[in-house]
Amino acid sequence: MDATVVIRLALEVISDRLITILALITTCGLAAYTLWAGDWTRVATLAIYAVFAYLTVTVKEKRNDTRQETSAST
Repeated sequence: MDATVVIRLALEVISDRLITILALITTCGLAAYTLWAGDWTRVATLAIYAVFAYLTVTVKEKRNDTRQETSAST
């Protein structure tokens, strides 16, 4: 393997993990804000945000998994 391929793969893994960690941290922050002064609009906002944040992470992880499978097969 070329050095640039290894560096590119490492950056993709780091960016995936960073996106996952940011989604977790921001969801926890929004949950704390919702629990601080509970209101149905805040609960709905938290639910919608959590679903879309983790859907984004899941889609990115699936896209990178298919890239890794195609590069491994070649």
